[in-house]
Amino acid sequence: MSGLRDGEQTIGLAVVPPGEPPLLAARGGRQTARAHGFGLVAWIGLVLFVLLLLGGILAPLLPIDDPLAQTLALREAGPSIHHLLGTDLDGRDVLSRIVYGSRSAFEGVGIGVLAMLILGVPWGLAAGFCGTAVDEILMRLADALLSFPALLLAIGVVSVLGPSMFHSMAAVGVISAPGIARLLRAEVLPIRNSQFVQIARSLGVSGPRIAIRHVLPNAMMPIIVQTFAVASYFLIIEAALGFLGLGVPPPAPSWGQDLANAYATFASNPFATVVPGIAITLGAWSINATGDGLRELLTNG
Repeated sequence: MSGLRDGEQTIGLAVVPPGEPPLLAARGGRQTARAHGFGLVAWIGLVLFVLLLLGGILAPLLPIDDPLAQTLALREAGPSIHHLLGTDLDGRDVLSRIVYGSRSAFEGVGIGVLAMLILGVPWGLAAGFCGTAVDEILMRLADALLSFPALLLAIGVVSVLGPSMFHSMAAVGVISAPGIARLLRAEVLPIRNSQFVQIARSLGVSGPRIAIRHVLPNAMMPIIVQTFAVASYFLIIEAALGFLGLGVPPPAPSWGQDLANAYATFASNPFATVVPGIAITLGAWSINATGDGLRELLTNG
């Protein structure tokens, strides 16, 4: 075709450079139009998500109190100049514990998401690309694991291995991996029969290289969007485990743990209870809103 350099091919109206996955190149022409799909709510969610995340990371550099420091004379104190959100039952600053607590919250989310993707992505790719008996075995195993409630499995793992956020959230990530595997499999199935895959096979490219280099990048968009939705669920699970005393060990800051500790004194000190609850709600909402905006960005042209 005239006007093309050596090694280039066309997919629709897009020119595919040598070595680039064709479907990714074909999608490149729509990126400018899709940029308008990220709405105001999504931007608010993204900004809030970034602020909460940076707050946890940069907490030691912020001008706030030590979250473990106790001032027994100010137990259950209301908001003041020195303690903007008051203090808890042990005289610790509520604001500092909320800021530092975001670190454990997002750390738990990261552990769960990482475990889910490390297991779920190869699982779904193998099931969709290999097909036949491999697909059948992997999907029946996915059906079996999906029958286990994630929170109950995390409680069981913690009861065996001892209280640890890593153990509990890794278990939640593992039990959530089949959902990602099934979604990725559904994306891979039509791609494995695409023309560019058949051409790669005819050129002698190995199956694993085709799957990882060409098929997987073209199937990952729905996985990225779904990961945000699952991450918001993981944050709630992390808070629930902290509320039950199965998350980070006390007295480390934890939204769920602080909520549980202040629950009995709600009438006398509502700030100590309401603020962690609001933090959990805003944290989960910010992740979910960002994921919704990303979905609109990727699906609306």
